[in-house]
Amino acid sequence: MNKKRALAGLAAVLMTACLSFAGDQNCSLASVAGSFGFTTSGFVTTLNGTFPAAAAGRIVFDHNGNVSGTQTRVVLGSALDESYSGTYTVNPDCTGSFTVVVQPDTRISSVNLVWTNNGKGASAVFTTPGFTLTATATRISPGD
Repeated sequence: MNKKRALAGLAAVLMTACLSFAGDQNCSLASVAGSFGFTTSGFVTTLNGTFPAAAAGRIVFDHNGNVSGTQTRVVLGSALDESYSGTYTVNPDCTGSFTVVVQPDTRISSVNLVWTNNGKGASAVFTTPGFTLTATATRISPGD
């Protein structure tokens, strides 16, 4: 009987701690603004098949909902330097999304993400059809 009470008490404490932590999350454009280094990996599907892809680069989120950056991407062993810009949104629970135009091939990429570790990192997944890619990012510097 005492074990059940102890487990119930422990469960109550853990649930309270989890709810307290979730309630403390309060992301905004200002809190996530800054530059991040990232890596991306996964697969790209074209009319010719599905191919491994990877990228590494720098992304910058500003205080006004704009996003920009540069990356080197590799598909089928062929590397290409790219730049991109667009807009992003962030929700109070630290989830968000962005859509960018990528140059030089002028394609649109859409991404859903969650900022982690009090805005010091992020995890992302591409939502663009044909892209099965995930990314992780680490803050380089806070926003200006």
